[in-house]
Amino acid sequence: MRPKDENKREAILNSAMVLINTYGLAHTSMSKIAREAGVSPATIYIYFENKDHLLTSLYVEVKREMSHAILDSLDDDLEIRDAFRLMWENLYAYYLAYPDHFVFAEQFCNAPIVDSVQQEEVEGFFAPFTRLIERGQEEGVLKDVPMDLLVAFAFHPLTQLAKQHVKEGIAMDDEGLEAAFSCAWDAVSRG
Repeated sequence: MRPKDENKREAILNSAMVLINTYGLAHTSMSKIAREAGVSPATIYIYFENKDHLLTSLYVEVKREMSHAILDSLDDDLEIRDAFRLMWENLYAYYLAYPDHFVFAEQFCNAPIVDSVQQEEVEGFFAPFTRLIERGQEEGVLKDVPMDLLVAFAFHPLTQLAKQHVKEGIAMDDEGLEAAFSCAWDAVSRG
């Protein structure tokens, strides 16, 4: 067995993301990925068992990077609203800084392959976020509804705003972002 080269692995993952974002999940073959990455198709199989393994590995890495960005500067001593705002702004900044990651994650999340991801692993990346939500609910700051519902009302509108920015070039100014955050906060806070 040949030794693994992390630069080749990274090139394969980056090439897969570019091709998937251009042609879609179904129309991106391992041979196209190999050609784009400048490696032989056999080389891909040193790193990944098959296309599904490559795609889920890429998704997990994107989610790991996203979690680091969202949780950057998060401090347990912050008030719930301030911590929530920090994560909200960090996520928006991540989407704009890494539009390829954003587009890939959106495609992946809306495809049946998402069911093959070990959700516990991905959820583990966001454990500090989960603890913050639980703390906010215990303190009576956040509505006592299921986590998925809170996330949907707080962060899915932000995803739509980022999508408008990335796909359509519609940028939010500071005033628009402030209004958007206020709406998201109003949706999840007890007021």
